Amino acid sequence: MSEDKEKVVSATEETKAPEKKEKTKKKKKDKPEDVILEIQEELAEIKDKYFRSLAEAENFKKRINEDLKRERKYAGFSLANKLIDSIEVFNQALNMETNDPNLKNFLYGFRMIDDMFLNALKEEGVSIIDTKVGNEFDPSKQQAMDKEYNPDKPENTVLKVLKKGYLFKDRILRPSTVIINIKPEEEKQNIEIEESNEEKGKDE
Repeated sequence: MSEDKEKVVSATEETKAPEKKEKTKKKKKDKPEDVILEIQEELAEIKDKYFRSLAEAENFKKRINEDLKRERKYAGFSLANKLIDSIEVFNQALNMETNDPNLKNFLYGFRMIDDMFLNALKEEGVSIIDTKVGNEFDPSKQQAMDKEYNPDKPENTVLKVLKKGYLFKDRILRPSTVIINIKPEEEKQNIEIEESNEEKGKDE
């Protein structure tokens, strides 16, 4: 019986021995240097996330400020667009011809009001697009309503200005409406045929 007891005790001691070894191994891994290194890595990661978040917040703040500036700058765009159409109709009515002296006096007074409206719009940043007959057609500031052909004038130039164009600060409020000088396709083809025939005649 005593021998059996001794065997059981030795067996239990053997099973406990590896547990102790594992514990000592774990303790060896958790050295102060390792802990410090781990903390430093975590701190570096936290710092990186913090600075990234800070940069994103700063960029967001800049975008918001830019959007607010843009909104303030072009706040009157829609109103100016509506007023321009009304003022032009009013202006056309003022330019009517009449021999009635009373009506002439009324028209003179209304022209003064018209000038006041235009000056107020100018102060807010509205300006007329400088479009003249003979200028080269600029699609960024002009809209071609129709095309005609005058052989005495250069192609792709303005023949007539139908409606004034307006800018609101650096934006197009309304493009100038124009008729441009464009050679008809048939005439272009005939000229191309004539030119090719002339070249062939020279070669012969």
